[in-house]
Amino acid sequence: MDAVYIILKIIMWMLIIFFFGDAVIQNISYSFYKGDRKMSEVTFVPEKINFSDSLTGYGYNLRRDSDKVILCFGGSMYTAYNTVGMYGGYYDCPFISADYYGTQESVGKMSLKTMQQSALDLYEWVVENYPGKDIVVIGHSYGCGMAAYLVSIGSCKQLILLSGYRTSADMYNKIIPIYWGPLQLFIKNNIRIDQYAAVTLCPVTVIGSTADTVLSAELQKKVADCYSNADLKIFEKIKHEDYLTTEEVIAYIREIINQTIKE
Repeated sequence: MDAVYIILKIIMWMLIIFFFGDAVIQNISYSFYKGDRKMSEVTFVPEKINFSDSLTGYGYNLRRDSDKVILCFGGSMYTAYNTVGMYGGYYDCPFISADYYGTQESVGKMSLKTMQQSALDLYEWVVENYPGKDIVVIGHSYGCGMAAYLVSIGSCKQLILLSGYRTSADMYNKIIPIYWGPLQLFIKNNIRIDQYAAVTLCPVTVIGSTADTVLSAELQKKVADCYSNADLKIFEKIKHEDYLTTEEVIAYIREIINQTIKE
């Protein structure tokens, strides 16, 4: 009986650790998009957009005559304002980002389901307001999840993932390395890019860097392998937070977008 008691106690504490760890990391992840997160200085001046009564965001080059529109999902702390303000002007087309429901001025509660709904509602607004335009989706870091989700359900021309992950476990294990294999079932709102990849039809490019210490170049190879025919590009000396402001990366993204649009 003593052995059974000890085993049950160990199991109980393991469950507490797994569930508590998930709750803590999830709250930390969500907190990066809430509160006063606007950067005091941005490179480009974002224009606010009300996609609906409850979903807001920002854009740049909104009236630019172009055959394409870029939707961008930024990483941690990159709310729509920061994403557009730092990246939007590098491309010759409308560049748009939304704030997830429950963050900034978007009404609601942030969860995996409402994040997915935010992406879908953004997509539907763009389809309605930019009819006939090719939709290119870019995701960076945490934002890769909703970028990959949107492309898996929408008619998009191109997906570009910068410093992505296969599931939330790849990010969780950087903080608490316990969510391996089937143990990631304890992640309540698990973002499954590996599953989105299985039903993605458009061209996909995965980008990483040998200097990325957050989500490594080796991980990017595994992310690319989730897709049936993704292109993989590994840069040198580019830090995790610098991809979308580095001219070398910007030029590469422009090149692959233009190539895809022409096809």
